[in-house]
Parts: sequence; C-alpha cells; structure tokens
Amino acid sequence: MKTVNKLAIAVALVVYGSASFADASRSQEIKQEAPKGITAAFYACITKANDPTSSGACLSAEKTRQDARLNTTYKALMAKLTGKAKDDLVNAERAWVDLEDKTGRFETSLYGDETVADLQVTQNEIFRICERANALDKYLSVANTLL
Repeated sequence: MKTVNKLAIAVALVVYGSASFADASRSQEIKQEAPKGITAAFYACITKANDPTSSGACLSAEKTRQDARLNTTYKALMAKLTGKAKDDLVNAERAWVDLEDKTGRFETSLYGDETVADLQVTQNEIFRICERANALDKYLSVANTLL
C-alpha cells in the first residue's frame, strides 16, 4: 500500500506541479494519455484548473459529456441492428457495464481514498467510457455501410 500512496503523491506532484510549469502542461500531459474523443472543453478546463476541486469539476463535466456520447452512439447503433446482432450488442454492453463497475471498484481499492487518487480513478473511468464510445462509433460506421 505504501507504493500506491507514493504513486498517488507522485501523480499529485505531476498533476498539481509547481507554478513554474504552465497550466497548459497539465492538459498536454493528459492529452498524451487520453483516447481520441476527449473534448477540447475538457482540456481547456484542465488548463484553467488550479486546485483539486476545480480539476474535479472538469472531470465531472467531461464524464457527463462522455456518458452522453456513449448513450447517443449506443442508441444509434441499436436503431440500425436487428435480431441476433441487436441481442448480441445488448449482451456486450451489459458485460462492458459490469466490467466497468468491477474495474472502478478495483481501482478505488488500489489507489486509496485521497483526493488525488479519486481524481485519477475518475480520469481512468472517463477514458474507458470514451474508448467504449469510440468502439461503438466504429461499429456504427460498419452498420451504416452494411445495413
């Protein structure tokens, strides 16, 4: 657990580093790790954030956007599919939701309950939601081509 706490402190130093680093460097660092689909509004918000509370607000807003994107894409894909393909998508989505829930619980137990750890867990969750929306976007493109 000491290693995890040291990791959380290291993340805190990187994310909320000294004033000598431009705020833009935080958003650039996140951008390097982020999947395609994370919004420009999130990066702009993180650039302006100067404490864990404002960073948390940025993460919360982005999670809302990514959830909406995922739901919109899922509904569009469901509207395109029929029969077994539609049933398989429902089952796949249920499995993904279950995996997401279990992954979140694991990360919470791994990272701990410090504020910085909570921010990291939330960021990881947002990235996974974004990645799932990206996958559904690809499936929707295929469905639009084939159906």
